[in-house]
Amino acid sequence: MATPTRARPGRGRHSKGRHSAPSSGSALSVVTGRWPFKLGVGVALVATMSVTVATAGGPGDDAGDLAGAAVALTGPSSGAVDAARDRDGAASRSQERAPRGTADAGITVPQDATMSGGESEAVDVEAPPVLPGCDGEATGAGVNGNLPADELCDLWDGYPPIRADAAVALARLNQAYTEQFGEALCLTDGYRSYEQQVTAKAQKPTLTATPGKSNHGWGVAVDICADGYAGERWDWLKANGPQYGWDNPQWALAGGVGPYEPWHWEFTAA
Repeated sequence: MATPTRARPGRGRHSKGRHSAPSSGSALSVVTGRWPFKLGVGVALVATMSVTVATAGGPGDDAGDLAGAAVALTGPSSGAVDAARDRDGAASRSQERAPRGTADAGITVPQDATMSGGESEAVDVEAPPVLPGCDGEATGAGVNGNLPADELCDLWDGYPPIRADAAVALARLNQAYTEQFGEALCLTDGYRSYEQQVTAKAQKPTLTATPGKSNHGWGVAVDICADGYAGERWDWLKANGPQYGWDNPQWALAGGVGPYEPWHWEFTAA
């Protein structure tokens, strides 16, 4: 009897070894291969299957014929396949089908999928200060005309300092003013020490408060240049200044209880 020819293990669905012609006589040929079972997009089961081909023949049979061939497939049971389909079928139907010619590699994620995670944290980005080096905080220390230096902040362009909170508010008003008119608000005076108030009273006795009683001595008053308290700029300041805590007080208006001083502006929020 001729020695049976050993069949080569299959390397895929169309491997040449599956259909090799056996020699005459009875022989069993076992071919092992891997076949993917796809259960919806993104879910695939790959089962190793053994194909057993039983051939029967006698000395007179043609060696190329396969008579009474029986094929047995071993793989995952239908129950396992059904369970996988029930588990993943609903999700698979909602996903996009992979293009032809591409391999299914695990679970695919739809394009509109979102990722859940921890709570988002807001990033606090501090805006640059309107007056570098000035924190805008005033403690109320000192007395009229004698405020400590750390209560005061310098203004732009070397103008006299004023109290820190008033300075930041005025700087914000000046930013809006500059955007409107293309140049900064012009000032002539700010904080006055007691000695400076004495000098001002001597020079302008009818327009200057008694030393120790002026809001200039508290660092919450400024005097603006002539171009700022007339015409369009005056109208703009009167309409917008109070939004920043600054105003020309009632007593300084025409017909007020005090002398008419349109140039005198105070930090009314103090």
